[in-house]
Amino acid sequence: MNYRGTRTRIGAPAALGQDVVGHRTVLRASLRLPVFGALVLTLELVAFALQLGEDITPFVLVIIPAAAALVVCWAGGSPGEVRGLLRRLLVWQVGARWYIAALGIPLAEKVSIDTAGVLVGHATVGQLLRALSTSALIVAVVVLVPALLEELGWRGFGVQTAVEQGHSPAWAAGIIGLIFLALHVPLYLPGHLYNSLPIWPLPSILLSGSIILTWIYLRTSSVLVTGLMHGAFNATVPLTWGLDQDWVWQARGIVEPLICIALLLSTRKGFWTRRVEVEDPKPWAG
Repeated sequence: MNYRGTRTRIGAPAALGQDVVGHRTVLRASLRLPVFGALVLTLELVAFALQLGEDITPFVLVIIPAAAALVVCWAGGSPGEVRGLLRRLLVWQVGARWYIAALGIPLAEKVSIDTAGVLVGHATVGQLLRALSTSALIVAVVVLVPALLEELGWRGFGVQTAVEQGHSPAWAAGIIGLIFLALHVPLYLPGHLYNSLPIWPLPSILLSGSIILTWIYLRTSSVLVTGLMHGAFNATVPLTWGLDQDWVWQARGIVEPLICIALLLSTRKGFWTRRVEVEDPKPWAG
């Protein structure tokens, strides 16, 4: 089953930023991405203002993109928009190669980092294996649902909306990546998840990750598969537990862009192309 994107129908505006559908005033299509971004950042400020702590704040943040997307879809004036967004979670018949890519690319990233760590003498293979524990399985289970929620907002709404409005995949990945980055920067505040980590790898990891996740979403039209890849990037972190985590964070800032470049080089056409109409959100031929 593949979701096919539908053109947005715009009526005569009742006021700046609004359209009229029947008797209901709704959000103009051209403003939905800016409103989505503003709503994400506003909810982020609220989350940090509540001072929920290091353990709770990351789980609150993963809900924000999906919540903002659902609100903007509802404000779009058609119940079908909300259903269409949620339907992308159910797209699963996409071919085995995309499931292999969704799991294999994150796995390749961590194996590359482990290999580099062993070669430069930061750890041995035995140390890497001994660092694994049963809690690694718990990590794999816990990260899946948050990843699906995030991708419902980032790719299922954000990227989908961008390409339907005629923007290129590059533009869509970039603008969503910047909002994604803005959501994570405050995690460097004292007492939060990234507090002790170097800062420079964050934009490298998240912007490259946005391109990689956009790549698989626009080839599958599936939030499910994209969320599986997002979750796999997090679920494979235990493979690097035997290495210094500051070093791993910086290694990810190098390896993930290299993976991104390799994917872009393998893409024959369409990444930079502006598409005026999108019937099927698969603009990258390959």
